[in-house]
Amino acid sequence: MDDIAPFSVKFHYVFIFNSPGKSGHIASIMKPENADAFAKNKKQKIKQKNNVDEQQAKRIRSNSFIQHKFSLTIKRTFEKSLCLGTGITFAALIFIISIPNAIILVTLYRNPLRCFRKTFTVFLAFITATDLFVGSVVCTGLAITRFLCSLRGKQFPGEGDIPTILGYIGINSSILMVTAMSVDRLVSVVCPHFYLNTVKPKTLVSCNSIIVIFSAIFACLQLAGIPIAVYISIDIHLHTTFPLITTSLSYLGIFFVLRKRARVDFQRREANSTNAYLSDMRTITRVKKERKFVTTSFLILLFLIISLIPYFASILVDANCSGCRGKKWLIVLRESSVVFLFLNSTVNPLLTTFRINELKQSLRIVIRVQKQEDVSSFGSSVQQKTKRNTASV
Repeated sequence: MDDIAPFSVKFHYVFIFNSPGKSGHIASIMKPENADAFAKNKKQKIKQKNNVDEQQAKRIRSNSFIQHKFSLTIKRTFEKSLCLGTGITFAALIFIISIPNAIILVTLYRNPLRCFRKTFTVFLAFITATDLFVGSVVCTGLAITRFLCSLRGKQFPGEGDIPTILGYIGINSSILMVTAMSVDRLVSVVCPHFYLNTVKPKTLVSCNSIIVIFSAIFACLQLAGIPIAVYISIDIHLHTTFPLITTSLSYLGIFFVLRKRARVDFQRREANSTNAYLSDMRTITRVKKERKFVTTSFLILLFLIISLIPYFASILVDANCSGCRGKKWLIVLRESSVVFLFLNSTVNPLLTTFRINELKQSLRIVIRVQKQEDVSSFGSSVQQKTKRNTASV
């Protein structure tokens, strides 16, 4: 036994099973030193596999980070280009809007023909002052923020910024004043006696002041934590849908009333007039006035539609097309539609000058195109005409 013990210790065997589920199947038999080497080799393979997996994970994370950074760079480049383009546009609008409105305000203040004493002049003065605010203050602020976004990498301007709030105040006030002016003209045509006896300049000053205060309060609601989707929806219907419908119906009503009144006057003059030439001249004058009114009304509605519809369309697309949000074409459409909102402030001076002959003549005097002595007779006739028809369209 003593001779056998060392031999038995020397030849211990280790049984390794390939299939744990089959305990009776012996795959191989190896010595203890071979078993240690096998276990060590297996650990090294597992460690190498883990290292490979970790390297692949790092490579994937690195690639995704590079792609994310590249997409952010492209997005930032796009925003800078868009900011630069809109910034240049707003910089041009500063002069295009401010200069004509400033000249008209100076003309109304100087009043060289002493003819701006109608209640209608109150609307004209408020609209011109509001458009001057839009051109000199709002466009300046928007141009500065866009240039900072493009040149210094500032955040892309959006809702809640000070220039945006000022823009809401100016543009909404101008749109609502144009709408109120159309209603004012409708009342003056349909109910001239009521208009002359009731509507005074102080009344219109109060009306326009309320419009400005309301627009300022509505614009500041952006800072009150209201959901921006709800705010924009209210803004669309209040400052786009309502002005378009009201202005269209008002000028349509004025046109039908004038046509009916002109028809009655024509029949009355035909029955009582003995001078056919005088009757023809009155008819020609009436037709010219109607044509001018139709042209002016059409231009007012046309530019109002052009300035509001693109913004209205971009908001509807953004609200109803979830897959379109964040797309470059929608962002470009949105920013372009904001620029179109300033079109109304651009064309208002041209429309008012075209519409009012007294303003056209006074403007010529102020800019020294026509001397005041050359239009003194025109001024006296205008004053007499103003006294006779203070509620004219």
